[in-house]
Amino acid sequence: MAAETPPRQGAILSQPIAGGAGPGRSLGSSPPMFEDFAEKTVVAVQKAEELAKQLGDESVATGHIIYGLTVDRSVCLHHIFQDLNVDPEMFSGYVKSLPREPVVPNGPWNRHVRTVFARAKDAALQLGSQKVLPEHLALALLSVKAGSCYETLKEFSIDPEYVQGLILQAMGLDPEMAPEWF
Repeated sequence: MAAETPPRQGAILSQPIAGGAGPGRSLGSSPPMFEDFAEKTVVAVQKAEELAKQLGDESVATGHIIYGLTVDRSVCLHHIFQDLNVDPEMFSGYVKSLPREPVVPNGPWNRHVRTVFARAKDAALQLGSQKVLPEHLALALLSVKAGSCYETLKEFSIDPEYVQGLILQAMGLDPEMAPEWF
């Protein structure tokens, strides 16, 4: 079996980042960047990538990530935002109205998303998990005070720190356990 060619840099991946979506593929075929991510987290990132493609964006931004995290009904963030009267499609609709994200060097992830990925791994470690769960990715995403997710939350009058507390409670943790970077 021939080795897979790595995706070209600077463009959104042409194949799914995880094998969960394609027949006969497994998470073991995920790029090394996502080896510490739980399957649901990888799926959320895939959904974000799909939204970026659908919108014709050249890079994946934080607004795409928040959509990816809220579209899965089994992830607590979906229910948190439903309780706040925000549907995942509202995220995708508002992200569509924002200025388009430019191509990024070493893409497809823009700089804010790269920060989110690093902080999500840090959150998983700090909270005692061996895998980056969707909740860790959400905590990290809510800590970034710039980008399309932040702008979307402002538009919907949603306080990121309030949502962060709700996520920690859903995880059975004290909201005071928020990672240091929040």
